[in-house]
Amino acid sequence: MSGPDRRQMTPKGQMSGNGSGPAIAHLPPMMKAMFVADAPIEHKAPVVKRKMPAYAGIAQFVSEFETEKPEPRPPFEDVLERRARVRAEKASANEARIASELAAWDPHKLTSTPVSNGRVTEDAYKTLFVARISHETTEHKLRREFEHFGPLKTVRLVQDRNGECRGYAFLEYEREADMKEAYKRTDGRKIDGRRVVVDVERGRTVRKWKPRRFGGGLGNTRADKKKGDKPGPSLSGRAGPSGSSSSSSYASSARPSTSYAPSGGDRYGPGG
Repeated sequence: MSGPDRRQMTPKGQMSGNGSGPAIAHLPPMMKAMFVADAPIEHKAPVVKRKMPAYAGIAQFVSEFETEKPEPRPPFEDVLERRARVRAEKASANEARIASELAAWDPHKLTSTPVSNGRVTEDAYKTLFVARISHETTEHKLRREFEHFGPLKTVRLVQDRNGECRGYAFLEYEREADMKEAYKRTDGRKIDGRRVVVDVERGRTVRKWKPRRFGGGLGNTRADKKKGDKPGPSLSGRAGPSGSSSSSSYASSARPSTSYAPSGGDRYGPGG
């Protein structure tokens, strides 16, 4: 754009074209307020520092000192030591609880024999123990799986106080020979997607037998393992070190005779 209508810019530091003063005079009031000077800073008198008192000794306070020997400082316990102490206390309390419960446990009494809803098997030497059962398995399913080896007298699926399956059951056959056949052929069988462990009832047939909750039982699924150890190929509590199912406690030289042992005798395991 050229010609007389072209607007000329005021050079820096010079007056505006009409001579009325700097260009700031033509700004709107709200923008002029940004260029108004503030009030001058209020003068403050300098601070006079207080004179510190002269240093003196403490001889006058010696009589106030304690003369008795202080109590020994409690030992410091770091995180690892505290964890070890708490672990040892829990283990000791658990061992004491197990010892008291084991002293009161008697498998030949109705109150401590494997019970399902207040019922108990009659003959321990015809009873089969089945563990690691799926919580979806019913007594009807167990009866259908194990009746192939002979007629079952009772099927006791152990439940907790809430009526939930605890994962093991007791099956009583009408003939002992059928129980032995099922004992040898059903260990590791898959029922409802889980491989079960099959064993004889040892609570009333083996002297000094302790259940798993008292630190006994068979198998090493709960044994202490070192960090990095892989789980073994065993799927059964009766499996040997090589991972193959072993029924040596029943079918080998320790296998009992067909005659009945007296009450409390050791029929399916070594004596002691």
